[in-house]
Amino acid sequence: MTDPKTIPYVMYEDLPMAADRGAGWAKLRELGPVLQGDGWYYLTNRDDVLAALRNPEVFSSTRAFDDMVSDVPLVPLAFDPPEHTRYRRILHPFFSPQALGAALPSLQTQAAEIIADIAQRDECEVMADLATPYPSQVFLTLFGLPLEDRDRLIAWKDAIIDLGLERDPDKIDLVPAAQLFGYLTEAVNAQRRQPRDGVLSQLLHGAETLTDAEALGLSFVFILAGLDTVTSAIGATMAELARRPDLCEDLRQNPNRVAVFVEEMIRLDPAAPVVGRVTTRDVTVAGVTLPEGAEVRLCLGAINRDGSDAVSGDDLVMDDKLHKHWGFGGGPHRCLGSHLARMELKIVVTEWLRHITEFELAPGYRPEIKWPSATCTLPSLPLRITAREGA
Repeated sequence: MTDPKTIPYVMYEDLPMAADRGAGWAKLRELGPVLQGDGWYYLTNRDDVLAALRNPEVFSSTRAFDDMVSDVPLVPLAFDPPEHTRYRRILHPFFSPQALGAALPSLQTQAAEIIADIAQRDECEVMADLATPYPSQVFLTLFGLPLEDRDRLIAWKDAIIDLGLERDPDKIDLVPAAQLFGYLTEAVNAQRRQPRDGVLSQLLHGAETLTDAEALGLSFVFILAGLDTVTSAIGATMAELARRPDLCEDLRQNPNRVAVFVEEMIRLDPAAPVVGRVTTRDVTVAGVTLPEGAEVRLCLGAINRDGSDAVSGDDLVMDDKLHKHWGFGGGPHRCLGSHLARMELKIVVTEWLRHITEFELAPGYRPEIKWPSATCTLPSLPLRITAREGA
């Protein structure tokens, strides 16, 4: 067994990530391929991270959820193959590009309405006005739920996520979690009785179905793991556009390049830059033996920017090609909603550039994320709008 004293120690919360993720991930990589800190092991080398992602028998996602108390199965995150394989087989058809294409007109219209309203103002706060409400509307649309439930869905989600950050047990409020659970339970029960258009009813009444508990767990996971990640990605993407007017004009004139830009933003600022696993047995990585039950963080943000080739650095690569990256993870647990996230980002960028022709960061504002953070989300993004469509 490797002597823990020989493994470099990292103060993860002290990494210089707030203003510059490139600097933060570079610092992490410089410390070594295997690090330890706060009870975790960190893997920072590309080959090691990819090997772990592809080996759920040793680097288990199920074990990573052992301490989480849940009355429903957290589909599909908290499962390894073969259970995970079954869930992916059932779910994949509903989140493929072809299936999502049917929802595209509605999602475009919703984004256009939100952005058209923003365009009437001289300033906006992107996180509150666009990045937070839009992904919630997307969820409600896809799952066949009323759009008027958006604001309370956001309130429940935010309260539950804040709950996970609360260290004082006397301040923990379980009411929002119970309210969201009740809301989703009623949605599943209602759509079991009377199907509606959308993913939820199709999963309850299709050829290969989920149980009520599984459908409830999937909905819960989608809200808590899927909405904030897209919110983070929208914030990072809009901040980049606000700092690069030449890029905005290029994308406006060449909309086919929007997909390349979106892919680069996912590489550079993945909304889930670290994924957790737990080892099921002793395993040696880069000469370090990790014991059974070791909690491991696989640093996707670090390997996407490792400079190992010309398309893995800290700068946007706008060469009209889609380059491989691991912003959505890899292996069997690669993000189920990756196609949906891409679609949302492309819609937002396209509609924003169509409605708003000139904009910039608010004077004196410097984009900095909260750190440490699971999603690297900007707490705010104030913009000044100086020209708009038809002006």
